[in-house]
Amino acid sequence: MPGLVLLLVATACGTRLDHESVAAVGNGDAPVDLSPPAGAPAAPAAVGAATVDAATPEPATVASASVGAAAPSGPTVHDRRGGSEPAAVAPAARPAAAGKCAQPLEPVVLGQTLATSGLVGATIGGLRAGLAIWAKDVNARGGLECHPVRLIQLDDASDPARVTANWNSLIHDRGAVAIVGGGVPIAIAALRTAAERDRVPVVGGDVTAEDWVQSPYLFPTGGAPLTSYDGGVIDAARVAEGPRKAGLFYCVEASICTGLKNNFPKSAERAQAALGPIAATSLTQPDYTSECQTMKAAGVNTLFLGLDGSASIRAARSCASLNYFPTISMGAIGLSAAAAADAGLRRNKTFLGSGVVPYTTTDTPGIRAFHAATQRWMPAGPIDQQTLLGWAAGKLLEAALAQVSGPASGGAVTTDLILDGLWRLKNEKLDGISPGATFTRGRPATAVDCYYGLRLDEHGFGAVAGSRPTCFDASHRPVTRLTGSPGPHDG
Repeated sequence: MPGLVLLLVATACGTRLDHESVAAVGNGDAPVDLSPPAGAPAAPAAVGAATVDAATPEPATVASASVGAAAPSGPTVHDRRGGSEPAAVAPAARPAAAGKCAQPLEPVVLGQTLATSGLVGATIGGLRAGLAIWAKDVNARGGLECHPVRLIQLDDASDPARVTANWNSLIHDRGAVAIVGGGVPIAIAALRTAAERDRVPVVGGDVTAEDWVQSPYLFPTGGAPLTSYDGGVIDAARVAEGPRKAGLFYCVEASICTGLKNNFPKSAERAQAALGPIAATSLTQPDYTSECQTMKAAGVNTLFLGLDGSASIRAARSCASLNYFPTISMGAIGLSAAAAADAGLRRNKTFLGSGVVPYTTTDTPGIRAFHAATQRWMPAGPIDQQTLLGWAAGKLLEAALAQVSGPASGGAVTTDLILDGLWRLKNEKLDGISPGATFTRGRPATAVDCYYGLRLDEHGFGAVAGSRPTCFDASHRPVTRLTGSPGPHDG
């Protein structure tokens, strides 16, 4: 049976990728290198990427060697709402291990837009690798309800205009029925506008902005974004020396930074810390000495860095030049595997809040499946919380299609069918990856007031409370942690 095809596309200009790349997802267990090639931007590369001339209007399909019988002729690809047109290439699906899929059905096209270059590209690029691993893994299991996945991934470089252009290319030109794993912490408004206009779901992604719990067409995988930020401050304040006092550096480049600033008094209150200075900064400024001096003079011992990884490294170094070493807190999306190697962030002890379980845990079925897939498909590549977020986005889509398994396995996977499946999900924990996602037709996602804690120190990353989320009641008081296992730093 011919190999499954996974399309990975990156477009850009200037310092960005200037080509489209196509990758084959083959049969068998051969690992695929997802690490960046020499000279490439600091973001995961496409799976087995092959360079294609930028002038080529459509990249040629690169298929793996065929195994077994040929695929049936004359397949079609349905458009996202139910119409159909002849398919130029129709890859066959590998039968699922349990023999669920007697034969491959029509392929389903999925799209991803995210920043793999420009501002925050190096920080959130793991979303790309995580979703690619999921696509390869689900195809090896027979596809989505027996539909092989075609995944097209586009770089938007945090440019709202490119997010819109990517959306139009994916949804209107290439037939994608959903956007999965959106990585747009700076350009979320453009993605939300397009999703609401076309009534197409964005399934999982960075989940950093409040938009994720304000739109009926954005579907987050886990806890509410602002709760994750609260969690980083709470866990950092617990180990800070002296009376608790929390300060904030927030970036001026994105609307999420404004949300972070407005939410910070609540973060400090939940951490039982006095509120210190709140300083506007830029992701691109080379030095933060002045801001560090302000925090040091105010007695701040818990400093939230509302920055990306590279800016956070510069901020920690600037503070260290003043012999100022506050405990640091961040949102988990802000720190990639590469940035986590920084000695300064480890020395200060950095705490991160996340809406999904720490990637370092191993005690739930969902996270074990993630580790098994990364070992199989990307054994040499670095993984981080962003990689898990990409994987979790794919698993959320998988869970939604399982809710409508009958029609999905008996016909085309359309946008409306995906939406129907998503709206049926209630307290969906993704086998221990999420504290519980709930969606209702026509309404924004339920904001889950829970977070998971990660800690970065001289030993590397660890889970503050293992796989157990910390949740809050209506009075914003922490309640008993849900099921899961404690971690080495659990108190």
